[in-house]
Amino acid sequence: MFSIPSTCLRRAALTVLCGVALQTTLAAQTTLPQLQPGPYPVAHWDWDFGSLTTTHPSTGGPLSVNNFGRMSYPSDGSGGALPPLAVGSFPVVVFGHGRLGVGPNNHLEAAYLMDHLASWGIVATSVSLDVVGQFSFPAAIPQRGDILLGTMDRTLNVALQPGTPPVGLAMGMDPTRLGLAGHSRGGEGVADALVKNAASNLFPILAAATISPTDFEEYTLPANVPYLGLYGSKDGDVNNGWPIYLHDRGATEEKVFEYVEGANHFWFTESLHYSGEGSADISRDLHHHVARAYIGGFLVQKLVGSSLDSRVFADGPELDPLTSVVNIHPMYRHPDRFVIEDFETNPSKFQASSGGTVFITYPSSREASMDQASYTFYHKTSGAMGAWSNGSSGTFAVTLPNSSFDATPWTHFSVKFTQRLSASLNVAATDQDVILSLRDADGDTASLPISNYGRIPFPITHSGSIFQNFPKKSVLRTTRLPLADFVTSNPALDLDRLTYAAWTSATAKGELEFDDLEFSK
Repeated sequence: MFSIPSTCLRRAALTVLCGVALQTTLAAQTTLPQLQPGPYPVAHWDWDFGSLTTTHPSTGGPLSVNNFGRMSYPSDGSGGALPPLAVGSFPVVVFGHGRLGVGPNNHLEAAYLMDHLASWGIVATSVSLDVVGQFSFPAAIPQRGDILLGTMDRTLNVALQPGTPPVGLAMGMDPTRLGLAGHSRGGEGVADALVKNAASNLFPILAAATISPTDFEEYTLPANVPYLGLYGSKDGDVNNGWPIYLHDRGATEEKVFEYVEGANHFWFTESLHYSGEGSADISRDLHHHVARAYIGGFLVQKLVGSSLDSRVFADGPELDPLTSVVNIHPMYRHPDRFVIEDFETNPSKFQASSGGTVFITYPSSREASMDQASYTFYHKTSGAMGAWSNGSSGTFAVTLPNSSFDATPWTHFSVKFTQRLSASLNVAATDQDVILSLRDADGDTASLPISNYGRIPFPITHSGSIFQNFPKKSVLRTTRLPLADFVTSNPALDLDRLTYAAWTSATAKGELEFDDLEFSK
């Protein structure tokens, strides 16, 4: 589905407005599908389905809202009709916008993303949430979820709604392929809708994506819906790590998180700007490219189907040229995985090596909560901490479940690392590197540097009064090393007879936090 017709390349024209470097790089690699328009012309329908009833955020009584928005849909080029394809050709995505004052046109602030989805064959409708945007606290998150689900129902039953829909819309939508997306409070509205949908089995929602969601209600995302989240390091509105918390708590079997260096909160919109957070370090157009590449690519992959594999959202080089211009740090969990150690329940698997390893402990354990603002951690998980100095070899080793573990069902060795910003042993503005090793039952060992596949970057910092309470975040980053590369480095290694996995520092001193050692696909 992601082959790019020449007409689409001409339509794209590569007239992006995000700097000469990106324009030049994109021109050199015009096949990156996520940044290209899809094969369909896009048309719009400003719909109004009348009133919809939810609950009043403060009183709990009924609240009637005007259910309206704009739909971007794949058209036949005439401007008013869907392509004359087979019945049920196009999946549906409902989008919920964020809150910056009260509209009336906040639902148009993700038009660039809605149009992109429509060009790839998705009926993308952005619903106005301004009627609940008037409520500051309570934050009206459950009401946003109600409106998203109500809009999904009315869209699928468009023939019963007021107004004249585009020709072919009622028959063209596929009610078995549905998705949700949202920004800020609209993103948490997506979480609310997912929880409600899982409880009542209303719709076959196959994917969800959010940009900088809030986390007032502390939802746990259900396990059966693949999820992708974006969060900017310079977000001055949701600056307290909430998007990370929402991701970490998710029971979702497949989930992706992208921490975008220099991105702020409101430049993911068409035009909104919040003076309190200041300007982002990357252009608004680059924000849009990030959303198209990740959210657009993810939803198209899950709902339309394509040759694109979800793993590209974790293995960054496949998203060049975008990732050569913007530093994007992924967390990724594949649904087919074997957890070697998640540092949640079994600290007995720790083995201090004889090479001088020192494990730091705070508060009092080798495993500790990663939700500690004083240490710049904003994760709803536990992790491990290790430090080394004076030339000692910082090594961590974990014994595999049996004396001859078979790792051949999987393709990658995966681990999350982060540096702690205020750790005195880490060199400022410098990546750390470690050597990851696997050993088999015969004692054969294969080792690879993590820097060949990913980064352990020094945490990003931003100045300004809006960042004083939450000025820095030490965010875990997933790196995935192909098991085949371990064998290439040492052909004697038997992946079906492994005994332990380990990492050893490649620098003279440092402190690292790490989590989720896994074999995965």
